[in-house]
Amino acid sequence: MKRVIFVVGLLFYGIASYAFSPYENHLLTAKVKRVALIAQAKPGREQALGAALKGLNRNSTSKAFKEREISNLSTFKRKLGEKVWFMVYFDYAGRDYIKAAHSFESAGEFMQEVDKLIDPHPRAAQDGSKWLQMEWICYIRGSLNNKESIRSDAMVTTIRAEKESRYRMLHQSVWPGVINRMTRCGTRNFSIFLMEYGDKIYEFFYQEYVGEDADKDGAIMKADPVIQRWWKITDACQEALPGEKEIWAAMERVR
Repeated sequence: MKRVIFVVGLLFYGIASYAFSPYENHLLTAKVKRVALIAQAKPGREQALGAALKGLNRNSTSKAFKEREISNLSTFKRKLGEKVWFMVYFDYAGRDYIKAAHSFESAGEFMQEVDKLIDPHPRAAQDGSKWLQMEWICYIRGSLNNKESIRSDAMVTTIRAEKESRYRMLHQSVWPGVINRMTRCGTRNFSIFLMEYGDKIYEFFYQEYVGEDADKDGAIMKADPVIQRWWKITDACQEALPGEKEIWAAMERVR
């Protein structure tokens, strides 16, 4: 009988370990989720799309987003290959996370004008969307400082296809020393998102800074031995964009 109970216990805990991933646990327990949507501008419409996205901070549109539980909305852009891509980031308090893109797209008639200026990612159509909701693979809450962020940034790189599995696993269990140093250096709401396009796997991060001296904190981060060991492992999984010397390339802030 004891052996039967032992075997049943193993089966139960084995199943349970696959039933809930850290990602699912966060979706089930967090009040606010982090979302990044992406689409490319139609050829020749890059400036028009940028102007339209800047207009999303008008009072009337802000109210429409608030009704859909969207807040902290910001937009970035970057040329990847021959196309200019726009990334929209926001915090989402809606109950059903996978409907975040639909909530954004249905915020009002003004979104119809935005949608006319984009060429959707091929996979977005599978979900009935114009904007692709990118994979959210890592989240670090970081600083508990609730003051308004001094700035928010987004950067982009690529992941080597043969290293994708390793990179994902690393970010399911980020080292405590890495999280602690990021927090001490004023990082808040750090998220990583992935998008495949053609034979490339693009990786984006978004973060907020709530510290007092960004240059000083940046230098402390780079000098930290735990951070250095972490970067040595993660850098081996990544490949810089063509023409870039550094692994990560900055995205231009639109709004």
